[in-house]
Amino acid sequence: MQTDVDRTIRRRLDSSDRQITPPPAQLPDDLIHYSILARLPFRLLLRLAPVCKAWRHLILHDPVFTRVQAQCPSPASGVLARFHQGRLEVLTPGAAAAAVAPPDAGLPFLPVVDAHRQHLRLCSTTSGLLLVTTGSTFWVVNPATRAFREIPYAGEGAFRACLAYDPATAPQESYHLVVPARVNMELWRFWIFSFSSLSRGWRASWATVRMPPYGGVQPKALQLGGLSYWLCNRGDVLWYNYGADAAGKLPPPPHGKKRPSSLVDGGGYMEGSRELVAWRGRIAMVSASPTLLAVWALSSSPSSGNASLTRWEMVHRRSWDEIPGMAPPASRFLWSVVPAGVDVGAEVLGLAVRIGYRQRRGHGVGGGVDNENVWRREVLRYDMRTDATATVAELVGREKHDDFVVFGYHSSMAPLY
Repeated sequence: MQTDVDRTIRRRLDSSDRQITPPPAQLPDDLIHYSILARLPFRLLLRLAPVCKAWRHLILHDPVFTRVQAQCPSPASGVLARFHQGRLEVLTPGAAAAAVAPPDAGLPFLPVVDAHRQHLRLCSTTSGLLLVTTGSTFWVVNPATRAFREIPYAGEGAFRACLAYDPATAPQESYHLVVPARVNMELWRFWIFSFSSLSRGWRASWATVRMPPYGGVQPKALQLGGLSYWLCNRGDVLWYNYGADAAGKLPPPPHGKKRPSSLVDGGGYMEGSRELVAWRGRIAMVSASPTLLAVWALSSSPSSGNASLTRWEMVHRRSWDEIPGMAPPASRFLWSVVPAGVDVGAEVLGLAVRIGYRQRRGHGVGGGVDNENVWRREVLRYDMRTDATATVAELVGREKHDDFVVFGYHSSMAPLY
């Protein structure tokens, strides 16, 4: 005998307008592997490797995935970091940053004498690899995987060295070191170290560049699109193309006819500074003048054939008064901003802010009060889309010129063959 419940179920099943739930959509493996997993930091990938056999083989044994992951920095795998006294310190706060931080921030696996470890200086970084030196020896280091290569060096200008590395050609080319060196008062050339399947060792480049007398090349080089870049003392940019063995010099971005005043409202003085950064796949220069923050980007990459056609274009400009939290109070007698690289995968600029003020320490001889200079340093994340700022680190010390090398760090699987 059919009950009322059975008849109701029967009518619903026979209804022509009943909804049929489709099966859940399944993402293609290539999309999961190379568009999602490849954007995660190395330490998180190690935790995901045991999920299944396919993921284990992909993460631990697939060289194609390794190269793709090294070329895919993202907000999930990149942070603002600082290299200080031989340590790689992640500055971006949050739980996600913990997965990006290297397992050994002090790089204890490097064969460096303890007395020299705090004197390690960062020369350049690319694809998650660091190039550090003590002046007589280079180390190419992947902090995430603990891999490194040691390279002795007997020349000058070690701190200007640039690490030329392309994950796409890593099995064949591996990496190169490029060091600009002065030949005489005006002529510069390059020393190249190649670590590849075809050659290994130092050689002199045939490419030369003429610089103004007593013109200098600053440390903290940048590698982008197969070219190495250095910022010069006068604001122009030196570049070297390893593949073509060609070099040249670009003029600085144009400025207005009137020089900005060096005085900030309230009596504080701000030192102008510049920094080379990577901006949406292009080389860019961030200028922190006494009155404003500006970002200039190159219209195209220079080469031996079209360097004269390369132009700077302004892509961002704000006065300090337009950026919340950046206007210095009148009580601070020195206030300087140093551009400190771009947060990987985002339009977030790091700003190293040095603020000076006097702090009362105690009574001196004769009952007087001694005042001592104390320098406070902050690292800010500045979102160029929204003009929002946030403090990610704060340091207090007596030294005015601290080693404040801040950059965008990408936790990658970049191999060193």
